[in-house]
Amino acid sequence: MIALRPRPRSVPSGRPGGRPVPSSVVPPFVPPVRVEWDGPRGLHVAQCGRCTDSFTSSRPAEIDEWADTHRCDVELAALLDLVASGRAA
Repeated sequence: MIALRPRPRSVPSGRPGGRPVPSSVVPPFVPPVRVEWDGPRGLHVAQCGRCTDSFTSSRPAEIDEWADTHRCDVELAALLDLVASGRAA
């Protein structure tokens, strides 16, 4: 079992152009993408808490870009939510 530990993540200074995002565009709560450091393998690991998609890289900028631009597969996320909540038959 590999023990992952959180790593500090660079935070973007803001949305390009400085314009706020309209609330109608912001999706409902989506669990954030976790970004951690896997010391034994020397890799940064990003994993989505909603659809379980993941990405690994030795370059922090690649991980941050993936985490910032990740979009869940809506059908997979709904299916995983159904199974995890115990509502699936």
